Amino acid sequence: MTLKNLFFKIVYLCLIFFVIACESKKEIERPRDPWVFRSVLDKQARMVTVALHEDLYVAYDAKHAGLYKVWKGGVNFDGAVYTSVHGPQPTSRGYAFYSQPLDNPYWRIIKNNQEIMPEVHFKGYSIEDNQVTFNFHLIVDGNTIIVREKPEYISKDAKIGFSRTFITENVPQGYEVALLTTLTSLEKDEDYNTNGKFSIRDSKTKQYELGQTISIGGILVLHSNDETTLNTFFHVGFDNEGENSQAEGQEVNALVKGATLIENSDCKSCHNEEKKTIGPAYIAVAEKYDFNDGNIAKLAEKVIKGGSGNWGEVMMNAHPDLQEDDARAMISYILSLSGKEKEVDGQQDLAAGTPTIPLVLTDDNKNFSEEKDPKLYPGLATNLYTYSDRSISFFEIGKKFPPTLSGVSPAIHVLNEQSLGAIQNNVYLEFKGFIDIPEDNNYVFRLISDDGSWLFLDGEEIINNEGDHAPIVKDGEMYLKKGMHELQISYQQGGGGGMVSFQWATHGTGEFSVVPNNVLKHKKEQFKKVVPYITAEQLVKNIPGDMKPLLDVHPSFDLSQARPDDFQPRVGGMDFLPDGRMILCTWDSTGPVYLIDGVSSGKPADMKVKRIAAGLAEPLGIKVVDGEIFVLQKQELTQLIDHDGDDIIDEYRTISDRWSVSPNFHEFAFGLEYKDGFFYAALATAIEPGGASSNPQIPDRGKALKISRKDGSIEFVAHGLRTPNGIGIGIDNEIFIADNQGDWLPASKIVHLQPNAFYGSRSVNFEGTASLKETLPVVWLPQNEIGNSPSQPTYLNVGPYQGQMIHGEVTHGGIKRVFVEKVNGNYQGVVFRFTQGLEAGVNRLEWGPDGALYIGGVGSTGNWLHQGKLWYGLQRLTYNEKPTFEMLAVRAKSNGMEIELTAPIAKEEYISQENFEVNQWYYKPTAEYGGPKMDLKALAIKSVNLSEDRKRVFLELEGMKPAHLVYVHINQPFKSSNNLSLWSTEAWYTLNAIPANDPGFSRP
Repeated sequence: MTLKNLFFKIVYLCLIFFVIACESKKEIERPRDPWVFRSVLDKQARMVTVALHEDLYVAYDAKHAGLYKVWKGGVNFDGAVYTSVHGPQPTSRGYAFYSQPLDNPYWRIIKNNQEIMPEVHFKGYSIEDNQVTFNFHLIVDGNTIIVREKPEYISKDAKIGFSRTFITENVPQGYEVALLTTLTSLEKDEDYNTNGKFSIRDSKTKQYELGQTISIGGILVLHSNDETTLNTFFHVGFDNEGENSQAEGQEVNALVKGATLIENSDCKSCHNEEKKTIGPAYIAVAEKYDFNDGNIAKLAEKVIKGGSGNWGEVMMNAHPDLQEDDARAMISYILSLSGKEKEVDGQQDLAAGTPTIPLVLTDDNKNFSEEKDPKLYPGLATNLYTYSDRSISFFEIGKKFPPTLSGVSPAIHVLNEQSLGAIQNNVYLEFKGFIDIPEDNNYVFRLISDDGSWLFLDGEEIINNEGDHAPIVKDGEMYLKKGMHELQISYQQGGGGGMVSFQWATHGTGEFSVVPNNVLKHKKEQFKKVVPYITAEQLVKNIPGDMKPLLDVHPSFDLSQARPDDFQPRVGGMDFLPDGRMILCTWDSTGPVYLIDGVSSGKPADMKVKRIAAGLAEPLGIKVVDGEIFVLQKQELTQLIDHDGDDIIDEYRTISDRWSVSPNFHEFAFGLEYKDGFFYAALATAIEPGGASSNPQIPDRGKALKISRKDGSIEFVAHGLRTPNGIGIGIDNEIFIADNQGDWLPASKIVHLQPNAFYGSRSVNFEGTASLKETLPVVWLPQNEIGNSPSQPTYLNVGPYQGQMIHGEVTHGGIKRVFVEKVNGNYQGVVFRFTQGLEAGVNRLEWGPDGALYIGGVGSTGNWLHQGKLWYGLQRLTYNEKPTFEMLAVRAKSNGMEIELTAPIAKEEYISQENFEVNQWYYKPTAEYGGPKMDLKALAIKSVNLSEDRKRVFLELEGMKPAHLVYVHINQPFKSSNNLSLWSTEAWYTLNAIPANDPGFSRP
């Protein structure tokens, strides 16, 4: 053969191999990305799903290290990271060819013809050349046998097939590895083949209306230290999916529709059907409001628009994408829970064709006269009052307080709150005057109102339509003689829609119309002198950081972006490689890990993002140790390994999964911290949608976890946590944890991780924790004041803040600063506002090798976000050495509190008791969600003492108690010697113990 011919033959063979390779690659094209992923599946925890082909999905059970299910149809992705719904988790859909009971172990070791059940460990999986390989360890008699399994889609004669290739290693002489399995959904006995030894133990036929399938159970003995294949080809199946579904076009009952919409919405993040959590229980809402179309419309509008209401300070999130019909269906279901019958819709009884009559009210007192005027004028004298205190009756408001606006109402037919005028919410109106009855007769009067209304004639109450409600019709009848009769109509409008209509009909006619202007009269004396309206913003100092959130970035730091503009990470964890590149995992539907280059440049265009891993289950912590990447998934600590150096992860190696889990959506694993050869994480408890704790709980929840890097063994360090979203190293190289408010947790807090500590939550082991003494927090974070959902703590070692700590905040937003001191050997301290002005709620904090603080943002529906901010974020704060005037520290003394400032107080400022207010209270953990301030009282300030350098103020206090929280407010702020205003005016000190024999200084 000539060299030329040899050359062409080689080229020809290369082309053939290339075509074969392309065809091979085409044959194993995967139907989704990621095609290997971790999740709960079918209410089973620790599942790994593999999308081999659009016609073939398989799932492996990581707990038992074996195959769980084979099916056609795919996955319904539901739950917090997929659909933002709290409660559900992914489920398989379609026709199942195979399903293995999870309580039936898969693996056997055969020794001397005896079957031994080995100790089984799932060790993760590798993905190389578009193929996944699972790794299992079987431990028997001190030997660790390695089994690797490669699943793949195959087909034959138009049948869907499933191929399993097993490779065994380290099998000792005299031992064999065997797999218990059942070959199901076969059309014929010969629809499988294997090169191993398969012994049939049973065979069954399953009958269907259209035919039958065959199942063959047996044990497959694998080749020792070699490869074994098992191929199964499935019957097309008798798919009964959808038999129980409703026929297309069938009308769905409105209440069922409402219940379904609620089940699949974010409502469950704040509400429970029976228990008050973040928001009111549905049953409480149902009992408060009458079941009618008016209330349905009113509450549906509230759901869509959001806002605060009559259930406390917590803001209801807006749901602008929710369709009005769907919102009404949801409210209908909620109101039906009271068992009441639905009432007639008040809006149906509005006088047909009568346009709204807007109120024209002013504060110019043009109608008011102190002199008696006997003349009657057309219309009704109308006085409008504003209110905020619902403990005072509306009639007392009208007697004791001046009105805000007044005017003449020609008639009363106001069909929306906008027609009330400039002030539309939290108002009380009195319409006073006379009605000129045209002839003797029985008259039926009607009030339709949203909210409450009352009708008085000649001093007698005729109609009482009180309460917070949507439009409701109330009628009252009275015999009246011809002529003038004194009349008063009172109307109260709270919020969320408003209307009032005054109508009449003669007895027996049933035809109502708006009472006209020509029979309504008033006198000047029925007006009151108006006192102009002052807004709440005018009454309260509107200073950011003074009893309200900050708005801007801390003056001592510069903010820059740490992500390209098109990269939108919901950050679950971040760290840095030795070469300075950032590693970041995100809390979203694909469970990815990213590598970011150029993150320290501050220039989004110079940053490069590369996804290096995917398919993780809600990863909420990542750590680089000696250049190796470790990520904390929801149910596992995993090492990510790049074998070939292309930065793409080839192996997802299980380091530890030795804690118990359930399918509950709230069983997060938060982390990740590393110290002295051990990883640290914290496990959230299971809760029901809305926030109430599940009962029962599995025993390992609510615990702080210590994991050996060397062998994956675990130790439970402390317990009694609820939602510990964040664990980090703070002062003195100690570990601290942020925990979130809920039942047994009256407010959020930062705790110091200590061996055997109990942090107060009794939801996991109610009886067993009855006699335990709670380990007190380093700082309490009063709800809606300084914390709603604290996240990762870390140290702060720049500028004057050396030796302090900070932590993020998802819902309250921004970053908070904590000064810590030791009293009686234990940490306690004070929390301050530190910075806002960030793009998202703060979930993770990490100091970079460049000395900058990196901020990872996150958000979701319900109360899992910072209102008005993005659901994602990655930014960078750099200390700029510019001064900021603020409280640097607050220290407890035997007889009061010492405040240290970052700069001297200006010499011209006179400091006295008038500058400060101090309150104290304590919290009592109960089974209720959150909790009130107990023993709340003001502390008397006996003296105010200013240090010679004017940087420290000692407040001598009377009545301080241990195990209380002391709140210090500078209510008359002062300036610094360099003419700076205070950045923030409040401090919350957790006074677990009062220092003995450590008094504050006296005035020099």
